[in-house]
Amino acid sequence: MSLNHADQYQKVGTVTVSNPAVAVNIITGWQPRYIRAINVNNLASYEYFYGMSAGTSLDNGNHADTQWSVNAAGSITLYAGRAAGTAITGTVAVTAASGTVTGTSTNFVGELAVGDHITINGEPRVVATIASSTSLTVTEPLDATASTVPCYDMSGKGPGFTLGTDICDTAADVVRWVAFR
Repeated sequence: MSLNHADQYQKVGTVTVSNPAVAVNIITGWQPRYIRAINVNNLASYEYFYGMSAGTSLDNGNHADTQWSVNAAGSITLYAGRAAGTAITGTVAVTAASGTVTGTSTNFVGELAVGDHITINGEPRVVATIASSTSLTVTEPLDATASTVPCYDMSGKGPGFTLGTDICDTAADVVRWVAFR
């Protein structure tokens, strides 16, 4: 993926929360120096400046407030990325002749994307859909049944940041974010 000049310094996006118990990784291709996230549902605003402790942000209860407080509970953290071939969080189970992958303690939403190449039990596959943090499908059924095995992300992920569970605290929350280099 090539970036134009503006993309090298600013990215914006929207994420809809599917599981409020799981943090969401936002891949920008670089680690931002400034991030602002706004939860559209409760109007809370969060700001992160480079050098702040991991999981910390300045928190404004709603846009009308003029007071900010330090939020140190599951807020914004820089994400270093992950090398190709690294196991994702948790383990998975698959059934022969099925394309469904069921995870245990996984975060498919935060760690994978549709089109990613994965390997399960030695079988390379491509992610077709991600239904939740613990359920996804692959484009081709698996050959063998396996349980409690790792799932390897063969695509790898570039750096970015993580929106913690304090920001994305309710299912169906919509969070708009902007990141600057």
